[in-house]
Amino acid sequence: MAGDLDTLAAPYIDLCNRGLLLCSEPDPGAMPDERQLQTFWQEQACRLEGLALPDGTPVEILDPGRWNHSLGPDFRDALVSVGGLLRRGDVELHLCPADWDRHRHAGDPEYAGLILHATWEASPPAKTLPPGVPALALRPFAEKAVPPNVATVRPDNGASSPRPCARRLAAEPGALDQLLVAAGHFRLLAKSKALSAAIAADEPFQVFYRELLGAMGYGRNSAPFRRLAGEVPFARLAPFPALTRFAVLAATAGLLKEDRRALWDLWWQTGLPPPATPYAWDFRAMRPANHPFRRLAGAVGVLHAAERLWECPLDKLPDAISEASTLLCEPLGLSSRPIGLSRANAIVANLVVPYRLATGTQSLPELKTLPGEDVSMPMREVWHRLTGEVAHLPKDGLRQQGLLQLYTDFCTNPHLTCATCPVAAP
Repeated sequence: MAGDLDTLAAPYIDLCNRGLLLCSEPDPGAMPDERQLQTFWQEQACRLEGLALPDGTPVEILDPGRWNHSLGPDFRDALVSVGGLLRRGDVELHLCPADWDRHRHAGDPEYAGLILHATWEASPPAKTLPPGVPALALRPFAEKAVPPNVATVRPDNGASSPRPCARRLAAEPGALDQLLVAAGHFRLLAKSKALSAAIAADEPFQVFYRELLGAMGYGRNSAPFRRLAGEVPFARLAPFPALTRFAVLAATAGLLKEDRRALWDLWWQTGLPPPATPYAWDFRAMRPANHPFRRLAGAVGVLHAAERLWECPLDKLPDAISEASTLLCEPLGLSSRPIGLSRANAIVANLVVPYRLATGTQSLPELKTLPGEDVSMPMREVWHRLTGEVAHLPKDGLRQQGLLQLYTDFCTNPHLTCATCPVAAP
């Protein structure tokens, strides 16, 4: 009979585990699955007492970090004290230390920022864990821990528990909005100063060109795009029509397939040399719409329309950029816009507006209409810390920029904890 009940209950238990709801209080002696272990770390790591490495070095989890639902370590930007020394970086969780070896994480650049390998069991030890990365077994210290409180933890958010800053800001009407607006302005100012320094050392449009290509690559492919802008300066492309510009860039970057004979011919006719070494593109878990071939085509369209875009009002600029990106869709056989509206919003907020500020062509009152981007995990994390909520995030670009600035300056600052953060101070 018991076996039949286990079979009947299995789908429900699986549903609960996938929904991060535990059917009953966990048995500290039982082996959890990885999702339960991630939930436990998220909710309980900061409450565990007496943590220590196998050699007795004391460990304190000051911030569990940001739950990472993409490639790489389970948690990003955690803050851990090991032997009294603060470490800010990534944490990888496994049931057993040897899972690190089995998953072949050694040498993976996604794990370059690892500061702690936390496991449920203590042995056998991982053989390929990088030197200097401490290994912490949680099970010996979890026996007195209360069950994970998963009420606010959902697969679509990585927010950790509300922080002291939320209590402080809630007590001062208007303080949160003032903080976000000020931080947003500061972020735009810092970006514009960085661009001003770059413009002072280079031709202004080359700076825009390099930053635009960098914005085409998101995080993982930004470096190859920037390399491309350096190896093929815009001055070399300027004499050519748009399709030839694309052919040169795509061929140099190694993005042309063999069947693109017409594009190969256009590149060959320019006489420009091939790259000295291959480009390190990262195509893992990439949506087809984000492929560098498509993004590069969109960037060429934007560059072609740049002069016209300078005159466009801020509230209409994202649509204009998205439309400009379609210039090469027909000759390249692309069925949709290479730069969608959400990506155009990000380009406006993070590049065009700071560039306009740096060149003195952007009015400050217009910043109130700065377009919002797709909400990112850092935005969600900071919003939850500041408000205790996981919904109703700001949709305007200025306040979103403020969230990102707070995340950089305070939430991931290796020298700060919630107890010493100025945002939480009265």
